[in-house]
Amino acid sequence: MAPPVQEQWFILAGIANVVKDKKAKRTFPPGADVSVAYAEPPRASVLTVPYRVSSPPSLCSYPYVAAADSSGLILLCATEPEGTNSWVTYHLCDARTGEDTCLRGHGRAMGCHGNNLGLMVRGGSRVVVAELQPAGDGTGGALLLSYTVGQYRWVEKELAYSPPLHREWRGDGVISHAGMLWWVDLSYGLLSCDPSADTPELLHVPLPSVGDPLPVLSANGGAHRCVRVSGGMLRFVQIHGSPDAPVVSTWALVESSGNWNPERHVALADVWADESYLDIMLPGSVPALALLHPEDPDKVFFFLGSCIFAVDLRQKKVVEFSNFAMPDSPNEFLMRSSHFVHVWQYDPSSTRSESLLRCLRQEKESSLAAIMPVSRKTAKILKRFRYDSIREQQFLVTMPPPLQVGHRRGHGQAT
Repeated sequence: MAPPVQEQWFILAGIANVVKDKKAKRTFPPGADVSVAYAEPPRASVLTVPYRVSSPPSLCSYPYVAAADSSGLILLCATEPEGTNSWVTYHLCDARTGEDTCLRGHGRAMGCHGNNLGLMVRGGSRVVVAELQPAGDGTGGALLLSYTVGQYRWVEKELAYSPPLHREWRGDGVISHAGMLWWVDLSYGLLSCDPSADTPELLHVPLPSVGDPLPVLSANGGAHRCVRVSGGMLRFVQIHGSPDAPVVSTWALVESSGNWNPERHVALADVWADESYLDIMLPGSVPALALLHPEDPDKVFFFLGSCIFAVDLRQKKVVEFSNFAMPDSPNEFLMRSSHFVHVWQYDPSSTRSESLLRCLRQEKESSLAAIMPVSRKTAKILKRFRYDSIREQQFLVTMPPPLQVGHRRGHGQAT
């Protein structure tokens, strides 16, 4: 029997490339608002947007890809563009047509880096964007804000945790799987619900307990943990043990029971000693997790410096290796990890529902009509304020790190 045909997929960089509007006009296809540079894995595919969509990265903010769907839609959490009075805007970028649609009318404070922002596409045409805003202490429930394309409004629902949480929830990304959205906190667990349900339930699934985590700065607390969909199941990967004898372990979630089944337990020393690792001439250092192959859960990708490599955990050997060129966070304390890449299962040559395209274009027209005009004087003030803020942030980057770096918490948390 012939092996099943694998769906085309890309590694989409989590930070968008930002170019000036004039350069975008020269290099983008005619009429396109955004553009995607595709590259075969394990190299990076990169979303590029102009200044009119997002400001360029600065120390405290950067345009972040929150999700990417097989329909070709990319959910972008953009920083404040010139001429508006909002620090953050949410955009649906259509890789197929190059069109950008800003989702307006959000009446709540918006997250800086999209850590609790998810995207779900159902039936080929129903597009839902959902954001979870947990209560301050993480124990009093959460506010779910959902936006269905074509309905032109955000819907708010108060949700309770089941079972109740006992500490603050820290967002590390959102996964769309099996008709549900799964909010991830790599230090605590998963929260899942169907954002389209009339009375959605927010179910908590704890992560496996691992007693020997590796030390890491809190800003990169997820560099050694990762949750992804692979082989049709949610899977959890952790690098743990000691810095001298690290181990990679994997688990698969049995959704019917909420239990995690252990799968692989591989000492990195076995990989370092293999000829395949010696051939790529990387040091025997603890890497950061990047992603899991979407079809083969035994193939795990890692970052080490500017390189990415894949290890087959069954064979304990390197099976793919490449340099990885992507936009980096301007914050030098944030290392490359799975927070900054997405597995994007998408075929640019595939067909798509005409109803989805029509709905997106109607949404874009509605969004453009809703923009309030800004006077030239106000635009100049906003522009000066933004550039002064960027210069101040760039100055802070050059300052020596604080003594208590290990106690810092950042929204752009590496995973």
